[in-house]
Amino acid sequence: MNRKMPVLVCGAVLLVGLLSGTYAVAAGRAAKSAQETVQEQSDLMVQECKLTADQQAALKEAFKTKLAALETWEKANADKVMAAEAALKTARAGTDADAKKTANDNLKALKEERTQATAEADKAILAVLTDPQKATWAGVELAQTTLPRYKKANLTDDQTAKIKAACAIAARDMAAFTGDDRKDKQGKTTVQKSLKWAIDNVILTPEQRDLVVKPAPQTPATPK
Repeated sequence: MNRKMPVLVCGAVLLVGLLSGTYAVAAGRAAKSAQETVQEQSDLMVQECKLTADQQAALKEAFKTKLAALETWEKANADKVMAAEAALKTARAGTDADAKKTANDNLKALKEERTQATAEADKAILAVLTDPQKATWAGVELAQTTLPRYKKANLTDDQTAKIKAACAIAARDMAAFTGDDRKDKQGKTTVQKSLKWAIDNVILTPEQRDLVVKPAPQTPATPK
């Protein structure tokens, strides 16, 4: 077992209750408007990072800039996104693995473009935060991408709090790997695997684990 795994688990237990607020889980919900997306991020950042009045004032224009960039991108790419989502839905209903991969990759590429459209505004937003606040926000964002994966498990409030706490620790650990070289990439991967292990094997019940964890592929028996 990786040495980081027990650290994540213990840390998650110690931090339960320290991360407050409701995290937005996009999976299974209607797509949010650009206004809703940006407002939600602003509200969550104020709450979780404990922004001062001066910081909130400084961020007001940065969030306006982000909203404008997001609305422009969505207006220009609405048809592409709808087509990509429809293609993915069709592919998932079939059995063609290559079609599913292509559809997934196409939608993923569009999501990446959407993220890049607001990259400068996001940099301006983060520049207002202190280093501890940046670390807190990294944990918040990691929790937002992690929690939807466990929707089928019907998590309790306590389990949700533990996952948020584990994400806070994982985000802090991943921040130590800032480069793009092989060593740093491996470091981030190790932390990500540790986080998944902690959630799957400690936070979830066996029944929940059966719902969300894919079984290892079975090796076909060799004919005698």
